[in-house]
Amino acid sequence: MKRRRWLVGLLACSLMLLTGCFSLNSDDFYALPKRSQQYNDLQSAVERAMGSGEYSAPVSGSNRQAVQQADLDGDGKKEALVFCKQMSAEHPLKVLILKQASDSYRLISTIEGDGTAFDSVQYAQIDGLPGMELLLSRRIGEQVQQYLTVYRLTDGAVTELMSSRYSASAVTDLDADGLSDVFILLSNADGPTGYADLYRYRDGAMQKDAEANLSGSAESVKRILTGSVAEGVPAVYVASAFDESHLITDVFALRGNVFTNISQNAESGQSSDTVRNYYVYSSDIDNDGVIEIPGTVPLAELPADDSSTGQYRIVWYNLNVDGVRSDKMSTYHNFAEGWFFYLPDAWCQSLAVSKVPMGERQSGTRFSVVSENGSVKPLLTVAAFTGEDAAQRIREAGFLPLANRGETSYAALIAEGTDLTEEDLKARFSFIAPDLLPESN
Repeated sequence: MKRRRWLVGLLACSLMLLTGCFSLNSDDFYALPKRSQQYNDLQSAVERAMGSGEYSAPVSGSNRQAVQQADLDGDGKKEALVFCKQMSAEHPLKVLILKQASDSYRLISTIEGDGTAFDSVQYAQIDGLPGMELLLSRRIGEQVQQYLTVYRLTDGAVTELMSSRYSASAVTDLDADGLSDVFILLSNADGPTGYADLYRYRDGAMQKDAEANLSGSAESVKRILTGSVAEGVPAVYVASAFDESHLITDVFALRGNVFTNISQNAESGQSSDTVRNYYVYSSDIDNDGVIEIPGTVPLAELPADDSSTGQYRIVWYNLNVDGVRSDKMSTYHNFAEGWFFYLPDAWCQSLAVSKVPMGERQSGTRFSVVSENGSVKPLLTVAAFTGEDAAQRIREAGFLPLANRGETSYAALIAEGTDLTEEDLKARFSFIAPDLLPESN
């Protein structure tokens, strides 16, 4: 009885949390008897299908419920998918697919596989036919690599479209045909570097393109980003650890319909030009729909001011499909405080950044230019103010308010003679996205 009550709660939460599972209107709030019956029907069907098995929800990705819903066969009705395991079975991991007919559910198909857990689950349009394909990743023992399999459901029968081991993966549309492609990274048994594979649905089957080399090992990958190298030219950006303090980015795209690492240097076999400080990742920094790659440039140092040592500006640039670089802009990122500033071009060649003591409850970051004779001219100071009286202290200090985040207020003081208007100042100040802060790396 205890297990039964827990199951009802799990099914109810799972169904309500699934995006798009139900369309609620005012009448739905008064349909409790019908809804409860639906839960009961699904509960009974799941209990019959599971037998002695136990729930095994995916451990990563955005779909982590033990019970999910998706229209796999394209009939307009969502199937219920139950992720479970039975360790005593020959193939312990199971996906139970249940179909709703009238007011009851019945088991129509079961996917069985080896492994200790489901790593992730995704749904994508792979083959262009009605319905969504199921992309299922399994963890195999204590190995770093997992197995990814793509399944199609047709007339109640499951068909495997592809299966491969992998270290990291992404779903993208590199050929821009409206169908999802499967991008995977793998280790190379014959050397320290890995490689990338691309699977595309062509001529009625999933076909693998010729592999493209990765600059580092597949296990050193820190982040995969999908975007564009130019308008209408999709790409995959893979950031990997180059050493203990630097990242390297490989950019994969189709060049003349050939899967290629467009950032790779033909002589070195690496994307060596994309090496930069460890904490900076590629991003669409100017929101133009094209991904920029960051490169770091040391800033000038101020005499007798250690806080200006080891400071960098970030040069953001694009690579076109031929691997040609085009610089876009420069920024200064204050990762400790979570903000960045778009730098005017005139500042970049002789810029220095230092810390300014401003009392117990606030800090300051000062931008200055250093002339050829060593003289220093302040340009701008950005400060973070905390406390209930932050607004008052900003006014008293003569700073201009910029933005608020949580309990912290940010403001700036434009130095005399600086060619920067208040409007331009606010447009150049921005917060770093939470997933790009060092704590999330």
